[in-house]
Amino acid sequence: MEYLIRYSAVEDFEKLFVDSIEESIRKMVNSKFLLRKSNYELSISFYENYIVFIKIENSTVMELARSSYEDFIPDEFIEIFLDIQNLPPRLKRYKTLGLNSFRNEIKESLKDGKIIVENNNVIWSDYNFCLKVDQNTKLEGILY
Repeated sequence: MEYLIRYSAVEDFEKLFVDSIEESIRKMVNSKFLLRKSNYELSISFYENYIVFIKIENSTVMELARSSYEDFIPDEFIEIFLDIQNLPPRLKRYKTLGLNSFRNEIKESLKDGKIIVENNNVIWSDYNFCLKVDQNTKLEGILY
C-alpha cells in the first residue's frame, strides 16, 4: 500500500536521527578540496555520479548542494586542455577520444584525490597543473 507522508512525520524522523545525520554531514566535508572564499569556505566532495558542495561559515556547515560533473567540468574548460600542444602523453590520448573521455579522466582524478586544494590553489598533481575555479564554482582555466 502507498502511504502519503505528512511533513510533520518527516520532521519527527529528522529529530530521531539528527545525531546520525549531523555526523554523516561532518564526514562529507572534504578537507583536501576546501576553497577559502572571502567570508566562508567551500568543501567539494566527489562521489561516483555527483558532487556535493558544502558551505561552511565560522566552522558551521550552512548549506549543502548537489551538482553534476558536467556542470563542474564544462566543455569550455576541457577545450582549453585540447588546445595545449605539449600535453603529457596520457592526456594527449584524450584529444582523439573526445570531451566526455577527457571529462571522465578529470572526474576520476577528482574522486581519487589526485586533484586537491593547496593554499587555495587547485592542483592536479599528476600533471603539475594549477586549475582555476570561477565564481560559480566551475573549472574555468589553467593557471600554469
